[in-house]
Amino acid sequence: MLAQMDPMPTTPSRSAAQRPGRGGAPSSPAWRVPALLALLLLLGWLVYRPGLRGGFVFDDFSNIVQQPAFAPQALKAHFWAAVWAGRAGPLSRALSMLSFAWQIRHWGMSPQPMKVFNLLLHLGNGLLVAGLSLRVLRWVDERQREHGRGAGASWVLSPTLLGLLVAAAWLLAPIQVTAVLYVVQREESLAAGLVLLGLLGYWHGRMRLRRAVQTGGSRRAAWLWIWGSLAGGTALAALAKETGVLLPAYAAVLEWVVLRGDCAARPGSVEHRQLRCSLLGVYGVLLLLPGLLGLAWLLPGILHGAYAQRDFTLGQRLLTEGRVMVDYLHWILLPTPQQLSLYHDDIGVSTSWLHPWSTAACWALLLALLLAGLALRRRAPVVSLGILWFFVGQSLVSTIVPLELVYEHRNYLPSWGVLMAAFGLLGAWAPRRRGSWPVLAATLCAALVALYAGFTLLRASIWSNPYRLAYFEATTHPRSPRANYGLGRVLYLMAGGPQSASFQFATRQMQVAAGLPGADMQPLQALVFMHAKFGLPVDPAWWAALNRDLLRQRLSAENISSLYSLVQCATDGICHYAATDRAQLAALLDAGVREHPGSAELHTLRANFEANVAHNYPAAYQDMLRAVALDPSGLHYWANLVQLQIAGGQWPEAARGLERMAELDPFGLHRASRAALSRKLRQARDASGARP
Repeated sequence: MLAQMDPMPTTPSRSAAQRPGRGGAPSSPAWRVPALLALLLLLGWLVYRPGLRGGFVFDDFSNIVQQPAFAPQALKAHFWAAVWAGRAGPLSRALSMLSFAWQIRHWGMSPQPMKVFNLLLHLGNGLLVAGLSLRVLRWVDERQREHGRGAGASWVLSPTLLGLLVAAAWLLAPIQVTAVLYVVQREESLAAGLVLLGLLGYWHGRMRLRRAVQTGGSRRAAWLWIWGSLAGGTALAALAKETGVLLPAYAAVLEWVVLRGDCAARPGSVEHRQLRCSLLGVYGVLLLLPGLLGLAWLLPGILHGAYAQRDFTLGQRLLTEGRVMVDYLHWILLPTPQQLSLYHDDIGVSTSWLHPWSTAACWALLLALLLAGLALRRRAPVVSLGILWFFVGQSLVSTIVPLELVYEHRNYLPSWGVLMAAFGLLGAWAPRRRGSWPVLAATLCAALVALYAGFTLLRASIWSNPYRLAYFEATTHPRSPRANYGLGRVLYLMAGGPQSASFQFATRQMQVAAGLPGADMQPLQALVFMHAKFGLPVDPAWWAALNRDLLRQRLSAENISSLYSLVQCATDGICHYAATDRAQLAALLDAGVREHPGSAELHTLRANFEANVAHNYPAAYQDMLRAVALDPSGLHYWANLVQLQIAGGQWPEAARGLERMAELDPFGLHRASRAALSRKLRQARDASGARP
């Protein structure tokens, strides 16, 4: 049984079989915890089940549906290319990409099997959270007994019941919906599951070390568990998502607050000091050293150019994240369906401590919480652990790394700390005069779990239908450009043609989205695309607005994607641009290159337009030469250049370009595309009768 994998330490005067429950009552039957966990998993499945019928959302499309590496032909030709080429990042989130590639290969590009996989993963993580909660709470209870506090002296609810309530609250919390039903966020839940496994392995190693010290046995296996769980778990979790690198930090908080270096050796003895030094060595090697190296690697880029694609500076991000983290706490503990959302781009940026005024207040609250977490380490370790756990979980995604400001799924694992602290206040502490407090505490905890289940069921029902989700997001977040764009996109997909009411509604919705503060170029691009596809007149004001946004906004990934869509739809024959529209698009690309001369992406986009729409191959070739010069390690830039060289009869240059592509592909992940270009080069030579 998961909750009983590691026997808890006992005092010399009482065996595990004789251990009483709260208030001296006998321990609960052994079958009760597994039975309650089984019921909890069933409830979790039922609550999330409506959402399994939903579709892909937001960047599911760019990262999965439209990902060339996941095309059926690409998976069949070179399966492992999808694993390592699917996502950005130093490790490509290879384990997550492997799971997507495996599912697409067997079930096709269908969202339902992927959502089922995500839900099963979430339920499995719920078991791991239950196991960790029970171990922590039972350990704290044991330490209180050993230090002379009578059974139940400070516990209102039994550690077992409290642990199960925390696990239930975590599993059913509405803030977890995006980590489950938002397909691509499997990356987050998979990384969290591997972190939890690493922590449970670490706990097992610590218990083995403690027993080995007590019995005088070998400690080698214990240290193997400790080192292997932290090092191996971190490596695997980081291959799912970069947040997996926080595993040693979570373990350090667990060690400092709960275990406190307890290895069963006599305090002050030489053995005690040696064991503590050994534990410090573990964290020096696996936490401190990698942390310093990672900071040294990230900091130069963060300080010089990493924020070029963001609409905020480093200082503004740090100020804003104070408000965001307070919102996270609110959404975890006392959410409402209207507050939770797939999109939170309507949250404004803090430009100073008093603009808005809540910035300083939120940071003051966070500082008070942090100080409370440090001060309560001995008096209320459960509360202290929960508070510090939350701050560790936010240390990567809510500080200096130039990520977007707000996403609910970033709280997938940190939320356990918040719930542990809150439920610990209710169930692991009581006033001197208890009275009816135990009943009230149990009622409050159960009511919170029931509230979470109801809200999650409501959110899952909303997520079960793409139109319902888009309409809900746009109406509850009317100032969100992304929510309004999402509704316009769904309405367009529902439209049978330009005469349908859905098409007219989609047009108006895109215009609303384009006019909102903070909107990128996507709504305007969608308006041009929708009308050009059906041969309708394109409003010149839309081109003018696109030009204005391109010059005023940062060159974000969304804006690059918008320009790519405008060019590609013409290349594919989907958009039927009038001559004036082609001239407008050419002028837009020219303006972009003038404004951002160092962008290899924009040079490539203009080359694509010149080659496939304007049929000006010399100009296209010059743009691709410039793109390769700007980013000589970009293999896809070389691929585009080689295609132009083949089309222009520059076969020696194309052969050298293929050699360079091979150098940039040492693991052969792009072997299939290189082979296709090689065949194209041979066919062009053979057709002309030229020698290799």
